[in-house]
Amino acid sequence: IDDANAMHHNATLYKQAGLIEHTFEDLNINIIPIGGCDSVKHWINLDLFTKLEKPFFIFLDSDKPDPVSVSLNETKLLNYGLASGTDFYITKKRLLENYIHPTALQRLVPNSVITYTDFDHAKNFCKTYADDTIRGHLGGSKVAEKHYCSQTFDELRLSWFDGTEDEFIILYQAINAKIPAQ
Repeated sequence: IDDANAMHHNATLYKQAGLIEHTFEDLNINIIPIGGCDSVKHWINLDLFTKLEKPFFIFLDSDKPDPVSVSLNETKLLNYGLASGTDFYITKKRLLENYIHPTALQRLVPNSVITYTDFDHAKNFCKTYADDTIRGHLGGSKVAEKHYCSQTFDELRLSWFDGTEDEFIILYQAINAKIPAQ
């Protein structure tokens, strides 16, 4: 559910900033949390994507511990016969929580000192924060649920835009390409 909420939040702020024309809701795109990569296997085995007779697109965390590792999620989806960029998108960073910029958490949780990289386990960082009070305000393992949608557009751009390309816009365009022409 955190991913679905995050995508709606991103689309709303990106539309307000003029970077996209429509939100997912405007386009009547349903974002359905179906679980992780192993849940996708069940959808494939039960042929649910075909039976729904609707276009689909899968968004998953890379779960990579570093930038040079291969994402096991991507490998599994490719092995299921799905195409990267057409049927699915794997995040460049480790987890959705890594798209909560540390400066956003420092704004949202005063007196916190937040330092994690794109491939640190950001959720575990918040779950094991040394100060009990600050850890509680961070939300522990529920940091995305608690704080992702409190980020400003500028904070989102710090995480999604690398100076050359905006990962959310790439994802948005891939999803948009699945919409049948009218």
